[in-house]
Amino acid sequence: MKILLLQAREDGDAMLEHELACFSERSGLPAERFSAVNMSVETISTECLSEVDAVMIGGSGDFSVALANFDWHAPMLDLLREVVRREVPTFASCFGHQALAQSLGGEVIQLPEQKEVGTFEIEINEAGLADPVMGTMPPRFMAQLGHQDHVVRLPPEMINLASSQLCSVQATRVRKTSIISTQFHPELSGADQLARWLRYIEHYTWPDETIEQARDRARSMVFPSPEASTLLRAFVEVELGL
Repeated sequence: MKILLLQAREDGDAMLEHELACFSERSGLPAERFSAVNMSVETISTECLSEVDAVMIGGSGDFSVALANFDWHAPMLDLLREVVRREVPTFASCFGHQALAQSLGGEVIQLPEQKEVGTFEIEINEAGLADPVMGTMPPRFMAQLGHQDHVVRLPPEMINLASSQLCSVQATRVRKTSIISTQFHPELSGADQLARWLRYIEHYTWPDETIEQARDRARSMVFPSPEASTLLRAFVEVELGL
């Protein structure tokens, strides 16, 4: 079993290795099972799908799906459309969740006034409770989030499975496939979330707030999320049969 991990971070970002370690730990799969491709510096091609059994897609500290502020935006969307066409089992979080929806014609916009950074409650809807993966979760649980981009309209191919107070689309499945996405980060524990937040602190500093004040605020807004941490393993067991 080989997993392609698609990443979207600046070259040399320490969060590249951190992200791989988090996906490995929460999925219960050894790091050796993962083949990581950093889309910001490596050529994006459908060839990367030829020898993998599943795809996982992480977040991003520097790139916005809504703003399309990177030159590999179109090739990435083409790749994700091919993932869907081939029905490759996929789990996408945050940036990956937004990119997947956009690739199929969904709408993603930036809503700074509704940004979620820290630990928030997720509520699973009726479709989510009936879903074989999302339905393994309690109806309400805490999860780690860090985003300003929001999926505000899903394409017909995708079904909404969960929401939060500030974000109406927190989890999706591409209908009749093993392709799932979440706006929240099931790969992150509270400690992981804090490390990630502090790494990208300049993106989440309020007006007239010093960096040190922003760091203190971050430490006060992150809490454990043990239930969310089980979701990746549920995906591996249900969709990959491992």
